Amino acid sequence: MRIESLTRCVLLSIGVFLAGWYPKAYGSATPTFNLSLKGVASGGTLVLAKTRNRNVAYIGVQTSPGESAESVVQRLAHTINVYHAEQDVRGGHYDPHWLWVGGYQVNASANTLMLPGIPGNYMTGGTEMGLGIPKPPLSLTCSYDGGSDKIVLSWINPPGGYDFILVNCYWTDFDNVYTERVPGTSTTFTIDRKKLLTNLYDMDFRVFGFRNNIPSNAACVHVSTDGHGQEETYGIPFSCGVAPNWTAWSTAAEPNDNLFEQGEKYLDLSFYNPANALSTKPYYQIMKSPPKAVVQGVYRKFLGLTPGHTYRLTACLTTLDMDSAKGDWSLSLHAAPTPSGKDLNSEQLAGLGALPDGRRGPEAGRISFYGPGNTTRGDSALVFSGKDAPGGFQSSLTLPAGVDTITVWVRFSCSDPNGKVGFSGVKLEDLTAIKNPKSPAQIIAEENAAEVKLLQWIEKTSRESPR
Repeated sequence: MRIESLTRCVLLSIGVFLAGWYPKAYGSATPTFNLSLKGVASGGTLVLAKTRNRNVAYIGVQTSPGESAESVVQRLAHTINVYHAEQDVRGGHYDPHWLWVGGYQVNASANTLMLPGIPGNYMTGGTEMGLGIPKPPLSLTCSYDGGSDKIVLSWINPPGGYDFILVNCYWTDFDNVYTERVPGTSTTFTIDRKKLLTNLYDMDFRVFGFRNNIPSNAACVHVSTDGHGQEETYGIPFSCGVAPNWTAWSTAAEPNDNLFEQGEKYLDLSFYNPANALSTKPYYQIMKSPPKAVVQGVYRKFLGLTPGHTYRLTACLTTLDMDSAKGDWSLSLHAAPTPSGKDLNSEQLAGLGALPDGRRGPEAGRISFYGPGNTTRGDSALVFSGKDAPGGFQSSLTLPAGVDTITVWVRFSCSDPNGKVGFSGVKLEDLTAIKNPKSPAQIIAEENAAEVKLLQWIEKTSRESPR
């Protein structure tokens, strides 16, 4: 990790942070993070991931309902050590399950896993909902005020908040990192950009909370275009089948967790995917067919935006194999200005209730639509807000006076019980603040080029790397 570019103030902040956390070391140099799980497992997949890099390294173990924290910790330690013991025999071959370089072996005692590093190095994910694992923060948004040269991060905490929250800021391809601990009820954090000594063309932000010293999964965003563009380009395993930043919704009494799933687009483990485009993310959101007469989907909010500004939304969707689906179905993307602090309910998200601006019906706030005879033919497709954008239904996303939030949601209904669709995330750009925004055609060309480059890299690496 290089920290040469940090100012003295930032160095002091990080130094204080490190000094206050787990001074015990393996040998005499490596700080240790003691991760102690609590209670029993709900049953599912428990994922432990590193916070470093856009596409993170991770370890996963399958838990059983009622399994003790001690049993899970012992099996997790064994799984980590098995993977890391293979580093010497596999040479330079990449494996996403190596949490660090060097084949380091971890120890476990009772319900405590002793990991090298500090709390800011790790986060959790997967479908396991017990063991004291907290739910993740949601809807992370980055706003940049050029006048004050300040970066403002905003997010939403789950009920009850956390004991504390960590904010991680990365730049220069993750060579530099700035970490700050904030109170567990915080929902905003302001950074003086001058202290980071970097521009805002390539930065990544992550926010995750701790309860009983157990980390949640992270809310994440990649920031570009001098701070006026933000996108969900990262490779982070989901929590409870739902992508980071997003929340499942349904017109049923409660969303069925089994109908939301993490899909994997690139399964080859012999390469590193930098996930620098929506179409090259390794994971994507799968939504399965809901019960009869039920409409469901996922939503997120963009917070702390600028009233009066016009924003462009870009999203990546796929209808998978819905060309062969039987009966009626629809997949659509929507967005709408939302009063600060307010949430759209399931009736509004389903098109059954009026939006805050009075629009109502299934087309209210609609940006794109797919159904029988109109599919992505199994591929991924980029859609845009704006009257001249491919597939666009909504002329603009201009915030009214006094409104600083946009809610974005995906809606899926299907009469075929085997139906399912996919969604890879969104990008939001402040067109009012960007001097020369790229056209949709330029963005599509860049996304296609990124995917071609990745596929070529996969093929090359697969040929050259030993298995």
